[in-house]
Amino acid sequence: MRFDRSSFRSVRRPSSRVTQGGLVAVSLGAVLLAPLAATGPAATAAPTISGAQSLTDTVSVSFESHKPSKTSDVHLLAWNDFHGNLEPAALNIYGKFAGGAPYLAKLVKERQKAYGRSEATVLAGDNIGASPLSNALVNEEPATIVSNLMKVDFSSVGNHEFDKGATELQRIQNGGCKPVVGCNGAPYAKAHGGTTKRYPGADFQYLSANVLDSKTKKPLFPAYGIKKLRTSSNKDVNVGFIGEVLRDTPTIVTPSGVAGLTFTDEAEAANKAVKDLAKRGVKIPVLVIHQGGFQSGTAALNGCAGNLTGSPIAAIADKLDPSIKIIISGHTHAEYRCTITTNGVTRLITSASSFGRILTDLTLKVNDRTGELASVDATNTIVENALNTPGPGVVRQPDPSKADPKVQAVVDQYVAASAPLGNKVVGKVQGDLTRTATGESTLGDVIADAQLVATSSATTGNAVVAFMNPGGIRADLLAASISSGGEAVGEVTYGEAFTVQPFGNSLVTKTMTGAQIRSLLEQQFAGCGGQTVGRTLQISASLKYEQSATALPASPSAADCAAQIGVISINGTAIDPAASYRVTMNNFLATGGDGFTVFNSGTDVLGGAQDIDSFVAYLTAAGATGVPVPALNRIVPKP
Repeated sequence: MRFDRSSFRSVRRPSSRVTQGGLVAVSLGAVLLAPLAATGPAATAAPTISGAQSLTDTVSVSFESHKPSKTSDVHLLAWNDFHGNLEPAALNIYGKFAGGAPYLAKLVKERQKAYGRSEATVLAGDNIGASPLSNALVNEEPATIVSNLMKVDFSSVGNHEFDKGATELQRIQNGGCKPVVGCNGAPYAKAHGGTTKRYPGADFQYLSANVLDSKTKKPLFPAYGIKKLRTSSNKDVNVGFIGEVLRDTPTIVTPSGVAGLTFTDEAEAANKAVKDLAKRGVKIPVLVIHQGGFQSGTAALNGCAGNLTGSPIAAIADKLDPSIKIIISGHTHAEYRCTITTNGVTRLITSASSFGRILTDLTLKVNDRTGELASVDATNTIVENALNTPGPGVVRQPDPSKADPKVQAVVDQYVAASAPLGNKVVGKVQGDLTRTATGESTLGDVIADAQLVATSSATTGNAVVAFMNPGGIRADLLAASISSGGEAVGEVTYGEAFTVQPFGNSLVTKTMTGAQIRSLLEQQFAGCGGQTVGRTLQISASLKYEQSATALPASPSAADCAAQIGVISINGTAIDPAASYRVTMNNFLATGGDGFTVFNSGTDVLGGAQDIDSFVAYLTAAGATGVPVPALNRIVPKP
């Protein structure tokens, strides 16, 4: 794809046109009327959020208040949070084996062929990062190659796009060999045929309206992109895509990954971009944002169960310019298609789960006379990939007819390259090790124990306790999990271990006082020590502490936070606030990641091995007996 960098206009493929309307109608089987659109983006009353109640319901938002004019269609295809999942593995959703690049590509290409010049394809962030070994081993490049083959037009940046820093992300965009490592993924398939020995970069354009270079105050990537689409009645219309990531990215990414960057308010950046688009004659702005929400209660593929009230995306929508009527979201790995009515404006908002398991297809009806957006609807489709369905002990039977052969060949190339390492058995577990959304987890305990072992000797750090961030644990480690390596029940391959810890973080050991350790544990609670959300650090067996079962108030005082933590002991002895202890964490936490800023106060810093290496070594050291499932008794109720 080529871009006019002055306007960020795509010139690869054509398609359609749009604008802002008056009264809004929402079809959910029945038609509802919403108030007249507000004149500005200022937040007012809480949003009203609704959506389909069953798979057969239609979610269609109409923006024409007068007698409808003749319209014609353009289409948007979207997905999010692919995370380099080239292989289907055992991925599933709603009772179907789903996902995998070849299967997603087949469905995408079929839709693109059907829509011709009337479509654009966009991603809502996290296309790379936190990836399985087949993608991560080759510097996250394969996911971009297969995206090129799927003729993606634009992608918002996601928080995981910054895992390795802005310079590396610019290389992913622009191409070139990774320093030191080189182009170890060659030959690279090109979208229009043939291969190249040099990593070609992304044919699509990353967009980052709210990510600025801290010195120049300019967006790291273009704030928006424009694609000219041809409507079904052969009229041209420009659609503008504004790309953003959640403002809180610096709190969930290694600080070095976002060094030199400023992340601004999502709504303010989008509103600025939409004004620029209007000056360029674009009447249909679409927000593609790596931020979202969740359905509550029983989720539905095309539903909005329990709505998205209180979610980050609802708060952003509350402040958006009225001309932004379509939001393609991500980040939460959830699926939904909802309408959000706020400040008199109704918008359609979609999300496509994660790992390429769902494709969102949006149809925009454009007024042939004015080029304005008349209505929009969307459908989420499962990317099925098998002849059978998931179940206990069920092995997926691939359905080759649902796979794109060209993308399959690329996936096969990188799976084969990673197989010798990925299929190597490195240890054994006695039972399932799982992660949990909150609280202590068996897998978190084992990882923290592994990190303590790796840093407890006099030469590696003299550590007496280790902490692990729960967000860095990306998958459960199940004794009976099915792997392509054909290992026995309980055996763990390197690929499985890597899937659990894919970031390549290094271990860091620091000296902290007992008082700092107490402050750190208090900082796990929202509203305490600057923490914005509650997170439970996973801890080594050497550390035990008491935690109150009483919920904190919405705005806790320092005394409230202190009261959450009772007695703390290391190796059976209560800590001394004035004493010093050697403490291990990964480099993400070491510089205040996840809001745990107390780690920044540690001294006498010593670097260590990569976290995946310590984890694998711990598994190997357990021998034929295997790593036992630990009892969840390190965090105990406070009397």
